[in-house]
Amino acid sequence: MLGSIVLTLALVELGSWIWVKNFRPQHLTQWEFRATQPPPYQGADYFGEAFLAEAEASVSGSISTIAELRDFKGRYFNVVNGFRATTDAPPDPQRRVLMFGGSTLFGQEVPDRHTIASYLQRMLNDAGVRWQVRNFGLPGMNAAQQTLILKRVALRPGDIVVYYHGVNDVYYLVFGGYQQGWQRGVPAFRPVQKLSAVHKMMHAWHERLKDYSFTAQVALDIYQRGMPDTVTDAAQMRQELANTEKSFRAAVKEAAAIASASQASFVHFLQPTAFSAAALSPYERETLKNPLVTAPGVDIAFREGYPRLRSVATVLEADGVAFHDISDALDGREPGNEVLLDFCHLNHEGNRIIAQRMMDVYFRALLER
Repeated sequence: MLGSIVLTLALVELGSWIWVKNFRPQHLTQWEFRATQPPPYQGADYFGEAFLAEAEASVSGSISTIAELRDFKGRYFNVVNGFRATTDAPPDPQRRVLMFGGSTLFGQEVPDRHTIASYLQRMLNDAGVRWQVRNFGLPGMNAAQQTLILKRVALRPGDIVVYYHGVNDVYYLVFGGYQQGWQRGVPAFRPVQKLSAVHKMMHAWHERLKDYSFTAQVALDIYQRGMPDTVTDAAQMRQELANTEKSFRAAVKEAAAIASASQASFVHFLQPTAFSAAALSPYERETLKNPLVTAPGVDIAFREGYPRLRSVATVLEADGVAFHDISDALDGREPGNEVLLDFCHLNHEGNRIIAQRMMDVYFRALLER
């Protein structure tokens, strides 16, 4: 019997070795993928090893109730007093545009001058006004955490508070199932504790045996394809959607009230994702298949979550909270003009499109008053 067990284990190990060496799909991690210079980076004059090194190094710090970044000074990336630098600001601004959001606003995928905030700054400059755009976007922040950050900012009469969001409310609250969003101790990519017992076991197997056995790599493959019960259990999903809707509504209402109390304006934008696009290119469809970049089940969370956020924003808009749904902003991109690096993060051209859409649907009318 012992011999049979040993032989079986040896055969399983051999089979795992054959699979890993000859048939296993080779998925790249986020930064491995970007280092290949995928289509969104092709032709970018800033792309190179120095840019990639700064991109990774620029985001460091701690996470408690909000992300708190260390300052960073580089050629492509600069973080000053915990926030990303915006380029081309006028020396003596008459008004401020304060932008709050998550990693898509922070813009770790592009140099300072290519963030949404920097593009909007140049557009306002070209419009002939001396308005300063400031970027308060921090990785992982949802609407409630954006409002915590807003409370730390001394507002002035005439300020324009801009929320660009949606992704992290769905990703962390619906998909992740964390009522407070991404905080200390919460996994940033996949909610392991909300997977099935089998997938949890595969995760533990890989962590324990990854240096000794090829079966651990097979276990990793099984784990990486697991979907959490936040999207597989209908009752659980209804609860997460309700929590997210409540949190989003409260945060937006509070932010608008804070702005109003300081005689500032407030507007929020629902951001685009690959899941809200009218159609996907072959490159985008292939990119979304990588479980190391887009966790399985995220598409389900967004399909259910975005309509709820949109509904909340529409109701609040009727009560006077300015809102623009720009989740379709990428639909007009030209064929072959790839802008998505994963399901939500954009290259320089994607950020320009977003800034232009904000300018067209909100700021241009504001300038004409």
